[in-house]
Amino acid sequence: LKTASALTQIGTQYRDFGLDDKAQLKYREALGVAEEVVESARKLGGGILEDTYMQLWKIYFAMDQLNLAAAMSLRLQREFPESIYLDEAILQQARVAQKSGDYARAVALYNNLTRLTKSQLRGEGQYGIGECYEEMAKAAGGNNGQMYERAFQAYKTVFDQFPESGKVGDAVAKMANFYYKKKDYQRAIDVFENVIQEHPDANFLDVILFNYGRCLYRVDRKSQARRQFNR
Repeated sequence: LKTASALTQIGTQYRDFGLDDKAQLKYREALGVAEEVVESARKLGGGILEDTYMQLWKIYFAMDQLNLAAAMSLRLQREFPESIYLDEAILQQARVAQKSGDYARAVALYNNLTRLTKSQLRGEGQYGIGECYEEMAKAAGGNNGQMYERAFQAYKTVFDQFPESGKVGDAVAKMANFYYKKKDYQRAIDVFENVIQEHPDANFLDVILFNYGRCLYRVDRKSQARRQFNR
């Protein structure tokens, strides 16, 4: 299983470099290794089988075999309802649905994830809801103001309710971009000033300062914009 995991990670590195053929080769190697242990894992059961299911779904997802990834995720949930990977399984299913364009199902799954009070991935789920609504708005030709508003509220919830999430910076940038596109620069500035005041040492501060400066420039406060870009 560790070998299969390592091969999957190598494949992902190749994919990130744009070397898709090499990536697929490594994913197939990973799948071959993982499939070799399935029979033994079924006999052993317990944590080994649970880890095998998790590894298989990660490989299927990396290979874009979304139906198989979703099926393996469901099997994990069904056979191991108390699994420590349960939140990851739900997140993976939601991403499969989102990638397939089934946004309604993806939103439902992301909502389920946000209700798992002990999960560290709740912020990821909330951010995924925002992404789905934004993609639905774009699919409607960008004219669906209601969907954009829902996306904005979902991103705002990431900032308001999940401040420890790694998605906070991205969520704030999305919120401000919402105002920026509407040319409501002052409201975007208000968002940024509030974030800087509440999170002065945040690891996403560079994103905030850049976009803050961009909005200040648009309202002709160029000296202040320059300060933010320098920061």
